Amino acid sequence: MILAAVFFAALAAFSGTRLLVSRPPSVTGGQLDRIRLEGSSAPSNEGEPAFGQRVIRPFSGWLLKHLAGLLPVRLAHHFEQELAAAGRPIPTQTFLGFLAAGPVVGLALAADLVLRSPPASPGMAILELAGGVVFGVALPLYWLTGRVRRRQMAIGRELPDALDLIVVSVEAGLSLEAAMSRVAEDPRRVLAGELRRVLADMNLGMGRRVALRGLATRTRLPAVASLVSAIIQADQTGMGIGQVLRAQSAYLRSQRKQRAEEAAMKAPLKMLFPLIFFIFPSLFVVIMGPAVLSLMNGGFK
Repeated sequence: MILAAVFFAALAAFSGTRLLVSRPPSVTGGQLDRIRLEGSSAPSNEGEPAFGQRVIRPFSGWLLKHLAGLLPVRLAHHFEQELAAAGRPIPTQTFLGFLAAGPVVGLALAADLVLRSPPASPGMAILELAGGVVFGVALPLYWLTGRVRRRQMAIGRELPDALDLIVVSVEAGLSLEAAMSRVAEDPRRVLAGELRRVLADMNLGMGRRVALRGLATRTRLPAVASLVSAIIQADQTGMGIGQVLRAQSAYLRSQRKQRAEEAAMKAPLKMLFPLIFFIFPSLFVVIMGPAVLSLMNGGFK
């Protein structure tokens, strides 16, 4: 019974991820592929949805929706902000469904393990069950935290170069929005997506200050927050935006240089562990091995 519950939960979670994250297949594209492979005389079933579209996708959406409804509204809002900081790799409802189903699946797996190999004491059984629940909760949280951290690091690396391009464009006579659109054209930059979001908010009628504050809230980087504050202050006081951006660019580059120097100073300490436990023993074997062998042979003689 427990294995069946785990199987159906895993099937629903996998189907929900595949179908809610990915785009639905194109019927026309599938028909053209079928004609190319089988010829034009193949029977046409255009318009007939696949089994996943008819059954699995509605069921997984219904299941994830009800699982997400089990969490408090404040907690759902918090994870919505976390997913925004991670770039929304999956919909909020999907993540909340996984978060709600994680403890159940972890408890079922731990219970199956306990039933297959009973522990020596009831305390160990309770500890294993609690460990399964904690693992089911910690796994999606660890994944989300890693996505947020990697995205913040990418934005931090791209920000000084993007700001230099904005400074050059503004000093050449472009407005701030036009300069931001030049940076947002590069699809390889993670920061470009955030700048496109800011420009889209402005095009929808949102003020520049509100859109920039939204950028600082989503990225949650001190450098971005400082840049946004400087732009808003320059906009309020009437200062030249190019001068302010150039000062921020120099400050960000000095910060990046300081972080590089700090990482270089930490490198010897980080190398100490592999040096002691992996390199020194092999050196001792190479250096002291012949002497030890000669002493052993001389002692046995």
